[in-house]
Amino acid sequence: MISSGHNKMMKGSLLIFFLVLLLSGCGSGDRSESTSSSSDKEKEDQQVTYSEKMAHGHMLYVNDRDSGAVEVINLTNNKVMETIQVGKKPTYNEVSPDGKYDYVVNSGSESVSIINTQTYQVVKTISVGTSPKGINFTPNGKWAYVINEGEGTVTVIDRQTMEPTGKVEVGKSPHNGVASPDSSKFYVTNTGSNSVSVIDTSTQKVINKIEGVNGAPHNINITPNGRILLVTLTGKNAVGVIDLDKGEMVANISTGIGHHVIDITPDGKYAYVANIGTDFVSVIDLSKRKKIKEIKVGKGPHGVTVTANGEKVHVAVSRENKVAVIDISKNEVVDRIETKQFPFFVSTIESYPVKN
Repeated sequence: MISSGHNKMMKGSLLIFFLVLLLSGCGSGDRSESTSSSSDKEKEDQQVTYSEKMAHGHMLYVNDRDSGAVEVINLTNNKVMETIQVGKKPTYNEVSPDGKYDYVVNSGSESVSIINTQTYQVVKTISVGTSPKGINFTPNGKWAYVINEGEGTVTVIDRQTMEPTGKVEVGKSPHNGVASPDSSKFYVTNTGSNSVSVIDTSTQKVINKIEGVNGAPHNINITPNGRILLVTLTGKNAVGVIDLDKGEMVANISTGIGHHVIDITPDGKYAYVANIGTDFVSVIDLSKRKKIKEIKVGKGPHGVTVTANGEKVHVAVSRENKVAVIDISKNEVVDRIETKQFPFFVSTIESYPVKN
């Protein structure tokens, strides 16, 4: 027989046990709800951050040659958003015509890193030729061309498959190239043979060579009407003017010292030339074929790009680890953006959609 005292003790113990169990259950429920809430908040924060990145359509891609990285700068506030590791010694980069990918040439690892501009991830790496330097696309987006300076060839990449389709032999020590506005031709500077090779993009064969481009042609661009090639001449510290109707160089325009990068305003009126051996950018009036101004940007300007709306110029100032921002209406530097080691080249994604 169980005593009443013992019975009371058992009832009390059971009561305490159920109370503890109840409180424990409530606590567990609270923790679960709190954990779930915290997890949802983290997901929400991640989605907001990703969404904000996706919404920014105005970006500058900067090759930091000596750190093996590309920095992505938001041009609405001139702040670095992302730093993406690529290969060794990235030299040139270009954003594809549809704005979906940035192709980065890694001179030190003889490859091209392809960055998805929506996710900021390297989605593919392609092996190319010896000592690759410049890269450019046909405006129709079908082809990318990588200039292999060390072997006198150009690697042709099919944009749809992201695979190389072969190599085209050009001249000695080719450096960079540009496509015609109608995508039918691709022009390549041959620094070592003072010429420009003309590739037919339908056959991927050289169909012509413009000789007599004396002065070590280096970088190159083309006017919006497709009639004039502008070639930087490192041996003359000048820009050569090639009339494509005549098929020859017809003028030289004095610039600054060093190997140059050149870009042209969308209206075709002006060219901006970065002179790495100086501290300034040369402004050329193309109708007068004359340098009209020197804009001080800092030591070692190399990469230069004009925005699609023709309002700004961005210059990679390699020896000061900065990007200088020029207001075209004033032809003055209005901002400087800090970068990593030896910013060498710049390209923009602006008027393209960055979200599917």
